[in-house]
Amino acid sequence: MTIQELASQTAEAMQAVGYAEYTALRYYIDVYVPVIRFFEKKGKAEYDPETMAEFTQWIEERADCNGCGRAWYLKVKRGISQLVSFHDTGKIDWYWLSKVSKFKLNNYYEGILAEFLANNEFHLNTKGDIVWVARKYFAWLLMEGYGTLDGIGAKEIQRFMNYCFQHMKSSGIHNVKLYLKKLYAYLFQTDRAESSYHELLSFKVSRETKILPAVPADELAKTLSMIDRHTRKGKRDYAIILLGAVTGLRACDITNLKLTDIDWVSGEIKIVQSKTGVSLALPLTKDVGEAIKDYILKARPDTECDSLFIRRDPPHSGFVNAVAIGSMYDFYRKKAGLSREPFDGKGFHSLRRSVGKNLVTAGVSVATVAQILGHEDVESSKRYISLDSHHLKECALDFAGIEVGHHE
Repeated sequence: MTIQELASQTAEAMQAVGYAEYTALRYYIDVYVPVIRFFEKKGKAEYDPETMAEFTQWIEERADCNGCGRAWYLKVKRGISQLVSFHDTGKIDWYWLSKVSKFKLNNYYEGILAEFLANNEFHLNTKGDIVWVARKYFAWLLMEGYGTLDGIGAKEIQRFMNYCFQHMKSSGIHNVKLYLKKLYAYLFQTDRAESSYHELLSFKVSRETKILPAVPADELAKTLSMIDRHTRKGKRDYAIILLGAVTGLRACDITNLKLTDIDWVSGEIKIVQSKTGVSLALPLTKDVGEAIKDYILKARPDTECDSLFIRRDPPHSGFVNAVAIGSMYDFYRKKAGLSREPFDGKGFHSLRRSVGKNLVTAGVSVATVAQILGHEDVESSKRYISLDSHHLKECALDFAGIEVGHHE
């Protein structure tokens, strides 16, 4: 992966786990761009740990010599940590947030938070959010004069939520409500609260949803045409991208595909989705089936690894994470002369949006689209309606009765 690709995908991943778009953009400009320039000066296009270590040392020396502020230094160090974490694991490491949190707590609340985290197994992508919400709530209680949870009840929770409504966006309010509910379930379970306040914290929050584009058919055709299907790598890459374009499978699920997930007899792909843990069965269309068969029989390395798609170079194992697939897709888009900017929504996931859009445009019900794409909630599939410009035009009102008049 090039350092440019790593920076762009890390910034996108930051938004995916809850960072505001502005925050991710500032990290890209303030931290990732200097990293990219440092690599360029060293004549390095690809990411490598040694050059990143040199950059880190350069930053530390600069901070010592120029007396740079602690806030700037910590931000750069956090940005470097995110780049390395995303490259190595395909995930954003939230753990450092608790180490440098602006929400200072007393020993009482620090103890509860530590116990709360120790007694619950949270997903890596949500743990940081939970820590942030808990710290924000406990810090607010301290600000209001509550050194302990004694006497805290529904009124105080409502006041805290009103406080959040005054300075947070709807997406942030949703997270606060969601994770405060988890916190109070634990507090009630451990006799630190008189109720879990489940009903109080079950109000619905309407969140703003950014509409990202679906890949146009002509751009997909150009991208696929850039793949040399006579090579081993080309056969694999073509099968992967075509699979995403036809089925709408997420990159993480394609990464985790096993040989046994392909049911050639019934013509189905059967998986358990990484994101939701829900089982999903999709039809193995003829074009996708032929591409996968061509790869398995003529290009897949001879290995004991049971992953469907294997790395070209030794060791012949499956992909470590979905980053490789995203980088692969970006490579062929760039080769086709198709531009790509950070946060433009034109990555591999745009293939999934394209499938959703095509289904809705063809008149398939939203409920069916949800089943095909493996959404747990129909609401997740409704966003594809906004991409169906053809049918949306039918909903537009004319100007009957509100004609533009002539002013004298």
